[in-house]
Amino acid sequence: MKDEKIINGNCWVAYFDILGFKNKTRLNNGQLPVLAYMYSEVADRINKEKENLKEVGSQQYDCVWFSDSFLFYSFDDSINSYNIIYFAAHQLFDYMIITKKWLLRGALTAGDFYADRNSNIYLGEALIDAHSFTEKQDWIGLVLTPNAHAKLVASDHNPFTWVDGLGFREYDVPIKRRRYDNGTEKITLDCEKLWAYHYRTNDCRRDMIMDSMRSACNRGGGLAIEHRRKYENTLRFYEAPCQCSVCGKI
Repeated sequence: MKDEKIINGNCWVAYFDILGFKNKTRLNNGQLPVLAYMYSEVADRINKEKENLKEVGSQQYDCVWFSDSFLFYSFDDSINSYNIIYFAAHQLFDYMIITKKWLLRGALTAGDFYADRNSNIYLGEALIDAHSFTEKQDWIGLVLTPNAHAKLVASDHNPFTWVDGLGFREYDVPIKRRRYDNGTEKITLDCEKLWAYHYRTNDCRRDMIMDSMRSACNRGGGLAIEHRRKYENTLRFYEAPCQCSVCGKI
């Protein structure tokens, strides 16, 4: 069975974490089964997408999750596997933000990866790379790491080709750089040029995400400064027109 397969080699890996999950857990203190049910709906959605791909004969991938983190991985680093992982990643991203109203950030990378699902062992530079680029983003978004972009370029695959209104665009992604000074963590706000997941300007999903960000920004004094900054960073990204470098469409 595919789920029992040990993966050892170069793969595509996508990692996500849910923003504000600690607060969701605290707010549901004493009612964790309610939160667990909401979480199970997400898991059911992921499994359904896997089954749909299996029915049409597409190459499979796998996904595991724990607490606020989701990990998708392919069985090799072919372009076909990239397309499958990209599809799975953007399906989760859209569903979580638009349908569930759970905000998340993620990164898609390529590299050495080991997975033994039966033993729950997941290791490798690809996992470290995806986790690192996920954690430092200061917004709600999905990016290609430099390793992923280099792999696509080497394979003559342009990440900025609209497919069903979706693509990646190069952007100065807002990030947080962490360093330690005498044992005290210091955070510096900065940006890094990366390829970020985007919707065509006239795509209704783009409008729905922007509405979610605007609603979050208008919550009033109860909204933490750090959270407001993430929402505003996301809004600026989606408000900017985006033109495909291949077909020229906006």
